[in-house]
Parts: sequence; structure tokens; C-alpha cells
Amino acid sequence: MRLVDTHCHLNLIEERNEIIKKFDNENMEFVIEVGIDIDNSFNTVELANTYEKIYASVGIHPNDSSNLSNKDFDTIKILASNEKVIAIGEIGLDYYREYTTKKDQYKSFINQLEIAKEIGLPVILHIREAYEDAFNLLVENGIPDKLGVVHCFSSDWKTARKFLDLGFYIGIDGPITFKNNHKLVEVVKNTPIEMILPETDSPFLTPVPYRGKRNNPLYVKYVIEKIAEIKEISIDETSEILLNNAKKAFSIK
Repeated sequence: MRLVDTHCHLNLIEERNEIIKKFDNENMEFVIEVGIDIDNSFNTVELANTYEKIYASVGIHPNDSSNLSNKDFDTIKILASNEKVIAIGEIGLDYYREYTTKKDQYKSFINQLEIAKEIGLPVILHIREAYEDAFNLLVENGIPDKLGVVHCFSSDWKTARKFLDLGFYIGIDGPITFKNNHKLVEVVKNTPIEMILPETDSPFLTPVPYRGKRNNPLYVKYVIEKIAEIKEISIDETSEILLNNAKKAFSIK
């Protein structure tokens, strides 16, 4: 089984160097280190430039969208010119916690969508309890040609189908392994496997059998195994399809 993790935060893990050293032995093809604010986006690029098997995305998370200036968006655009940067993200809307106003989130989301469209990169969408508004903003403001992924999808099949109809991939994380997560199982069952991307969101959302402990990209294998089980496809075939999906979604050769 060859592994790929299309969404992780190694910079938030103290023992990241030890984890990265295991990539070759664990058949990790590559991971995508995802930015969440300006400083962290600088760090994602630095990490990607240091390690061959790490790519980066740069972006400002909706929870960090307060008090942003044009300089901040210009910085994201400059960082995105690095050859190891393959996406803008994670960007979007998050209504779960009121860290920022909806107005600030809309401004940040729209500005970064414009960056993605201008420089021709896909987007990594963070959407939490805001799927309808995020969908409408995408439709109203124009979708990047390279599309992207709805990261850590957590809604129902009806919602997933709307984003699939736009052309977006669906990101599946550790919660797919949680007991009684019937809604997400239905999403995976109905979504064409060619439109699914495996993620960990590490150090968060650790899958079974390590739930409750700190997550890392190597645990993506449990997500892949669960997808294979739901799809009734062999683990090896599933891992190859998902790897090819990741390469296609983010134009990685």
C-alpha cells in the first residue's frame, strides 16, 4: 500500500522530524503541509523546501481572518509563487466558533479565491457548519479553474453532491473510522472513488485505533483502509486510486 496524506500540519507536531524520517519505510509518497495563517504559511514553504516528499499550501484559515490587510493577501500571493506550493488553503468559512465575524471571513475567503484564480492553483476549503454559505460564495464569486478539495468533509451526501457537481474533490479524514458515523459512510459510499482524497489533518482527528492520541500523516493508512472497506475494493487498489487522485488534484507528477 502506497500512502499519501493531502492535508496535515506537521509544523504543529514537535516530533515532526522523526515522523518524516519514517516516510520512506512506510511507503509515504508525499504529504501536503497546509497553511493556516501568514506565519504558518511561511513555515509550510520552508518545510516543503527542506524535504522532497512534502508539498505546501499557503493560506489564511477563516478563524484567523480578523484584522487582515492587503499586505497579508499580497504575502500569500508571493508565497504561492514557490515551486513547492501546490494550493491555496486552507481557506473558507467556519461558523462553529465565533473567533471572527462572518464579514471578515467572507472578505478573506473571497480575496484568497481571487489569488487562486489569478495564479492558477486549486484551493483547499475549510468549511464547518457553513456549507450553504460557502457554496453560494463560490458560485457567486467564481470558482478557480483548478478547483480543489472540500477538506475534512463533515456534512451529508446531499451537500457532498452539490460540491461534487461543481467539480470539487471530497476530503476524508479520521472520523470515517469512528463508530456509528453513518452519515460520513454514506458520503464515501456514494462519492465516486476518483473524487475522494485521503487526509489526516494531523495532529488532529486521529483515526481508530489511535483515537485520543496525537495524529500524524502515517495514520492515513487507516483512513485508506476504511475507504477500501466501504467501497469493497482491495486496499492496494484503493491506495493507488487515491494516490493518483492526489496527483491529479494538485498537479503533482
